[in-house]
Amino acid sequence: MNFERVASMLEGIPHIQPRRGRLLYDFVLANRPAQCLELGFAHGVSSCYIAAALEEVGSGHLTTVDLRARADRRPNIEDLLERTRLEPWVTFVREYTSYTWFLKREIEQRSPSGTCDPFYNFCFIDGAKNWTIDGMAFFLVDKLLKPGGWILFDDYDWTYGGQNRTATDGINHHEMGPDELSIPHIKLIVDLLIAQHPDYSEIRIQDDVWAWAHKVRGEKKRIVIENSYTFKALFLRVLQSTLRKLRLGELVGVSSVVHPWELSPPSMRLEGDSSAVDIRLA
Repeated sequence: MNFERVASMLEGIPHIQPRRGRLLYDFVLANRPAQCLELGFAHGVSSCYIAAALEEVGSGHLTTVDLRARADRRPNIEDLLERTRLEPWVTFVREYTSYTWFLKREIEQRSPSGTCDPFYNFCFIDGAKNWTIDGMAFFLVDKLLKPGGWILFDDYDWTYGGQNRTATDGINHHEMGPDELSIPHIKLIVDLLIAQHPDYSEIRIQDDVWAWAHKVRGEKKRIVIENSYTFKALFLRVLQSTLRKLRLGELVGVSSVVHPWELSPPSMRLEGDSSAVDIRLA
């Protein structure tokens, strides 16, 4: 199914924007992952983008996982798969507490000789946004991910403190410390777990929203920071971040620091390793 057709069927449904859906769709077309895994599907919009690309390629399958408590969302994934007629390309699973339990079962089933046999080529993690849950999920997914595979994290810059609610996915914000509220948990996972892992030599950060990790060994780490926002969009993002920090009390008596890439023109790319940073404008 071509992108324009599936995008028209999903118009107006949260939580992934069409431009992000296009990136997912194009990734699947270019890399043709035989087995895809998605952790956190919400309404099922991103699932449909992935499935549509698999149908366009003519091969592959998506297994996607979320919580039973989210089944009453409307539309739900059943509705969208029926609407797009992409059911043959997707298996969806609903767990009681977390997708980490699903990953536990997968590892058990794929360890007939006591060692896990990798199965998946691509995993999109778009769920809890939590250090404990998604940090654990990374290590479990790594056991299931084939060499050369990709992991994609959504919500790279998301924080608990930036939300206008008191709880997220059962986690009470009032029971969290100041740093747990203000620091993006996915960014911590990328910086402290993935970037230090010897099997992941390429990391791409897109618009401070998505973080890609390529499971390939290399002598040097290659980190690419991509920015495709317009100046207006960048200004709004910086403003929102500043207001969030003011609300958390982070900027009281502290000077604000703006990174160079936050003021860069669209399509900026920063590439570097541990010894140097090479800035290139696309």
